[in-house]
Amino acid sequence: MEYAIRPATIADFQTILSWITSAETLKLWGGPSLSFPPAIDRSWREIEAGPENAFVLVDQQGLVVGFGQTLLREPDAVHLGRIIVAPTRRGQGVGRHLCKALLQLALERQHPSRITLNVYRENASALSLYTALGFVLSTEDPEKMSCSMYLTPSAITC
Repeated sequence: MEYAIRPATIADFQTILSWITSAETLKLWGGPSLSFPPAIDRSWREIEAGPENAFVLVDQQGLVVGFGQTLLREPDAVHLGRIIVAPTRRGQGVGRHLCKALLQLALERQHPSRITLNVYRENASALSLYTALGFVLSTEDPEKMSCSMYLTPSAITC
């Protein structure tokens, strides 16, 4: 199946938030600082979304099947965040398409020397995907529920 990535709109965000069905799902997706239950306008502001950093993956029919952000958190580094795939599309390679598209956008727009992301240890499928894409663990804090990963552009195989 073919996919395309485009800037997310607040209208798309209604679809994305419909995939968040519990406080735990919200935390896994957006981190501990988002308010539950999510509300379109408030959550859009909480994640500081805009056309320069929030993107949706759409299928051939134009349906939103994934969401993610590319964030500038430190000089010369892009942080991938809030990556989520539609529940009905999980396990079908959509997450891989989404991540590769986000990586390509980051490389083209920001030319980073490093790309980072955070993931909860219990999110085994995400950890597996990120490792397969070439991300490696940075210094790990056993006290934290999440871990940080990084990737250098030379390791990207998009």
